[in-house]
Amino acid sequence: MINVNEASGIAVEHLKKLYPDQDLGKILFEEAELTDDDRFWIITLSYKSPVAAGGVGQSVFVGDRSYKVFKLLAENGDIRSVKSRALK
Repeated sequence: MINVNEASGIAVEHLKKLYPDQDLGKILFEEAELTDDDRFWIITLSYKSPVAAGGVGQSVFVGDRSYKVFKLLAENGDIRSVKSRALK
């Protein structure tokens, strides 16, 4: 079984692979939860959020952050899902 540090490291690396051409700024660890059945780690990360600006294909980073929630198998760290999370 992987620990929370390993799970969050896997999530960070996967996030970087999802956005290889973007500067995500400082990626922050927000939350971790091991499900009650000990099968999955749920890891939430935040990063600078790109928004469209001016022209096609251009983006700039603004002060707000985007959040991704990763679900990993606790046994070996395999990613099972990645979801966007909106804060209210």
